[in-house]
Parts: sequence; structure tokens; C-alpha cells
Amino acid sequence: MVWQICIRYPNGQERVLRDCRNREVALKYIDVIYSQGYPMHVAYIVRQAKTPDSYASATGIKELQPA
Repeated sequence: MVWQICIRYPNGQERVLRDCRNREVALKYIDVIYSQGYPMHVAYIVRQAKTPDSYASATGIKELQPA
């Protein structure tokens, strides 16, 4: 199963930032994001991937490093 880390904007749009194979690892990435500051206008979420080839995989978005 693939989990996606997404950013959700106030208008309801979402963008995939990263794919993870483990939900716990994905949640740790969210912790890293929030440890650098808590953005009030967006939310970071972890969800199950809709398709195996997500936007992040296709574009090669840089990986975050968990603490």
C-alpha cells in the first residue's frame, strides 16, 4: 500500500508532495514539516494513494528527511 503526503489549501485543492510505503514514516514526515513552523493557511495530510503513480513520483519532488 502506498501513502501520500499532501498539502491541502483553504479552497479544498490538494497537491501530493511525497509517496511513502509505510504510514508511520509518512506521519513522521508530517511531524518534520510542522516542527519547522505551523502554517495557518494550509494543512498537511496523509492519505492512501489513489493510484500507484502519483504526481510526486512522476515529477521527482525532493524528499524530506525525518528527524
